[in-house]
Amino acid sequence: MYYDYRYISACEAVWRIYGFPIHHRTPAVERLSFHLPREQTVVYSDQMDVGDVLERPNVDSTKFLSWMECNQKYEEARKLTYVEFPMKFVWKQPTREWAPRSKGFSLGRVYHVTPDSGKKYYLRTLLNFVKGLTCYEDLRTIDGLVYPTFKEACYARGLLDDDKEYIDAITKASFRETGHYQRNLFCMLLMSGSLSKPEDIWEKTWHLLSDDILYKQRRIHKNKDLTLTDEQIQAFALADIEAKLQSNGSSLQKFSEMPFPDELVVFEGQNKLIADELSYDIPSLIQDYDKLFPCLTEEQLMVFNEIMDSINGQSGGVFFVYGYGGTGKTYIWRTLCAAIRKMSEIVLPVASSGIASLLLPKGRTAHSRY
Repeated sequence: MYYDYRYISACEAVWRIYGFPIHHRTPAVERLSFHLPREQTVVYSDQMDVGDVLERPNVDSTKFLSWMECNQKYEEARKLTYVEFPMKFVWKQPTREWAPRSKGFSLGRVYHVTPDSGKKYYLRTLLNFVKGLTCYEDLRTIDGLVYPTFKEACYARGLLDDDKEYIDAITKASFRETGHYQRNLFCMLLMSGSLSKPEDIWEKTWHLLSDDILYKQRRIHKNKDLTLTDEQIQAFALADIEAKLQSNGSSLQKFSEMPFPDELVVFEGQNKLIADELSYDIPSLIQDYDKLFPCLTEEQLMVFNEIMDSINGQSGGVFFVYGYGGTGKTYIWRTLCAAIRKMSEIVLPVASSGIASLLLPKGRTAHSRY
């Protein structure tokens, strides 16, 4: 048998005998909920029918929406913020509405929201300063101008920092650290939720965050003279940032204002097979093609043209080239490989034996390849 015992000391016993209050809560605190448009919470038990719940009067009424309605009815309410509202008004749970307070007061406490909550965080920030709201659009209206998002409204009111300290941190880090380290730093800042405008930080520091991208691409493609446009460099840097975020359960898509890299760049950056097959020395391939193509015989040229027409027309096909040893079959394969690879396309030359595969540029045996 288990007995739940409780020890009561003499002083506590006397306190209870004389009926003195044991606990105090002064002043009363009213917890204030808020929500985005059409995202209010509806509470009901498991046994209740959903249809009955929806037909219940004031089912969609919340403290937040009722506050807006009170601002339309009472002039005194328009002078109070949402947090100050319980000092002059009391919440009536049975009717789910606010009513003017006849005595006493209560302190308001708005639910805490972390910065990575997105729209709700900026909505909460505005609620601490804006008075007399009658609709959500009033929150985004400043001096007669309606801003598209709560975040931009916060900036217009000067409620958010300009992220200058984070830009300075990345700039100082660039003096001694590599681009790889700086992209890690940028990912940590994104996941911390402390950046007000990550897209502005990216625009001002992308050249530092992508400092080593061109060098890496030159190593991958084995071409020291490789040049990339600013858009390509940014795409590769964003692809690396996206890969780092995904490994930590996040993504650039969570930050709506941040640019997102082309999906093909992201995919190729994560696929080692594709990266290996695209690591061509383009200038060397062009030289090989210019050397091989003019020396094709008429019969070889016929085969070459037919296969290239199928590739350029994307019609596909299976071709069987027959010839005795020494008649130039390998010469056709080398010319085809150079012609296709110099266009940055993928060629997978395979042979049945290891010795035969050595005759093909980047050749492999069929068993090894597939």
